[in-house]
Amino acid sequence: MRAVEAARGRGAQAGFTLLEVLISILLVSIGIFGFAKMQALALSDTHVASSRSVVALQAASLAGTLQGNRAYWASASAPASVTIKGSSIANGTGTAAATAASCDADRAPPAPQCTAAQLALSDLQQWAIHMNDLLPSYEATVGCSPGGEPVTCTITVKWAEKYVASTKASVSDSTATGGTRSYTLHVKP
Repeated sequence: MRAVEAARGRGAQAGFTLLEVLISILLVSIGIFGFAKMQALALSDTHVASSRSVVALQAASLAGTLQGNRAYWASASAPASVTIKGSSIANGTGTAAATAASCDADRAPPAPQCTAAQLALSDLQQWAIHMNDLLPSYEATVGCSPGGEPVTCTITVKWAEKYVASTKASVSDSTATGGTRSYTLHVKP
C-alpha cells in the first residue's frame, strides 16, 4: 500500500498555482466592477426619476394655482406668456413685478385684499421660490390663450439633466449623458 501512496504523491499536486490565483482575482475584480457600474446606474436613474417627479408635481401645483384663480387666468387681462426662471418672473413686456403683494390667507381681516392680478403674481412668485429650491436649473413658461372659449394654458418646464451612460457607445453621445428635458402640461383654468 505504501508503494501506491508513494507513487501517487510524486505526481500529485497540493494547493493552487499562481496562475489559478491570478485568474480567480481577475474574475472577482470583473464582478466587483460590474456591481459598481450597476450601482452607479441605479443611483443615476433614481436621481433622474426624482427630478422628473419633482417637475411633474410642481407643474401640477402650478396648474392648481391657475385653476384656483380663474378670475385672472381666464380673463383677457392675463398675459399670453409668462416666463419663470429661478425666482424671477417676466411676461411679454419685461419683468412682471419686482415684488408681489402679500396675499396670505392667514393675515388679519383689516389687511387690504388682493386683486386677482396681485394674487396671480403672488402665486407665481411662491411657486418660483419653491421650484428654485427643488430644481435650480429650471425654466418654466406659462402660455395662455385668453379670448377663446374655453381658455387653455400650457405649462412647459425645462431643466438640465445629467446621468450615467450605460454603455461605452452612449458615452460618446452627449444626449445620452445629459441635456435639456422638458415637461408640458395643458390646463383649463
